[in-house]
Amino acid sequence: MARTETPKKRVSNLVGRFEQLAQSSPVQELSNRASPTSPLAPSHHIDKKWLSYDRRTLSLSSMPSAPCLSVKLERELTRNAKLRIEIEELRSRCTESDDVLSILSQRLEEGTELQASLHIQTSGLQTKVDRLADKLARRDKIQKAEYERRIVAVANERDMLASKLRMADASVERARVLQEVVETADERARIADEKAQIASNRILTLRKQLLELKKDTAARSGTSADVSDRDILDMMNKLNHLVQNWCVSSFRKIKIDPRRMVCRFEKIAALQKAKSLRKLYATFDTSIKIFTFQATVLHLLMPIFDAHFFGLPEELRGLDSAAWEMESLTTAFNEWRAMTYDLLRNGDEEMKKRCQASQAKAQTQIVEQICKTMSALTGTVILEEQKRTLDALVEHAVTLSQLLGSQRAMYRCFLPQANEQGVLKFEISAMENLMDERGSEDVAKDVRCVVSPALIKQGGERGEKMEVENVLVKAKVICVEEDLDDDSPVD
Repeated sequence: MARTETPKKRVSNLVGRFEQLAQSSPVQELSNRASPTSPLAPSHHIDKKWLSYDRRTLSLSSMPSAPCLSVKLERELTRNAKLRIEIEELRSRCTESDDVLSILSQRLEEGTELQASLHIQTSGLQTKVDRLADKLARRDKIQKAEYERRIVAVANERDMLASKLRMADASVERARVLQEVVETADERARIADEKAQIASNRILTLRKQLLELKKDTAARSGTSADVSDRDILDMMNKLNHLVQNWCVSSFRKIKIDPRRMVCRFEKIAALQKAKSLRKLYATFDTSIKIFTFQATVLHLLMPIFDAHFFGLPEELRGLDSAAWEMESLTTAFNEWRAMTYDLLRNGDEEMKKRCQASQAKAQTQIVEQICKTMSALTGTVILEEQKRTLDALVEHAVTLSQLLGSQRAMYRCFLPQANEQGVLKFEISAMENLMDERGSEDVAKDVRCVVSPALIKQGGERGEKMEVENVLVKAKVICVEEDLDDDSPVD
């Protein structure tokens, strides 16, 4: 603003001086052009001392001449014209400067307004930035607290997992030690079973020798080779023990799918007549699977005890048919049966060899049938060691059957059978419930599974008193009480 005011002042001064000079110069030239006392036109080239001098002090000799004044006047006029041109130029420049100044002022005002608007926007943005900064700070604080909480939770979970892992490792170690103990116990049990089997075979051999000795003694003295009921009970208990041990050692560790058992049962022709077993496999219970398999093996062993003379050669099988025809003769039949056994045992060597070969073949068929049936039911393969144990079991059953048949008293080894509806009622006189811990004999029960056969003796030691019947061994069974079945909810 200072630069634009200075040229204006200079122009104003020049214009004022020029106007004064223009007004005064023509009058002085016409009135007193040659007068030496006439004042000079004001100019910045004229010595100002002339203005201070007193006109009365000037002498005529000291005043300039007329030509000089004319020259000076012309010079001044020329100079004034130049000054006017300069003044016009300056005026035009001032006008342009004013236009530029107005434009600049307008731009300055626009810039000021823009600055004010930008300041307002900047203030609003700064306010938003401050609010966002506060919000971000609060969010960071919340997130930091959340992260710290999660870190603490993860650390606690990690510690818990580490603790559980240590406990699991300890459990695995204990399980491994327990498994080693179990394996050691199983190995010891297997060795003990083998030793027991060897001892049983030795005992069986000794009993056979004792029986032969009794028979020889009886033959020499003319009496029958009868044995005591205690010996028969021992052999009966051994049979049950052998069946149970074989089922436990063979099928204890296998996994059974109960839903598939009834389908497997239907495919086995040898079991289709067993109504009790059909119902047992239709509602198969894995908690009593060993008892179920034991009942199945005993069912397959019963043909040994059902026949009067098991394993006879082809040419002697008529004896068994004749025995069924004479069974109603009681005392006479018992005497004939005992004498027939003595004849077969003490006959010529050729007959004994044929009987032994036929008996061995029949025993092999029984073993193969049991192995095939149990493999189909359990889905496992019977090993050779298990087959050898089963051979000894079947041989013991045949020996017991022959011993019972050679007595003059009537011995009947049998499994209680279900009726046409597949129901077998519990009879306290001939059955023993293995699951009855309370001894509730008055509660009506249905037999679910027959675990071991019953043994009944009819008559005396020499075949007399056939009307007397004694239950030497009760059939061991597993029962289901009818009260529990009636109270069970119906779906």
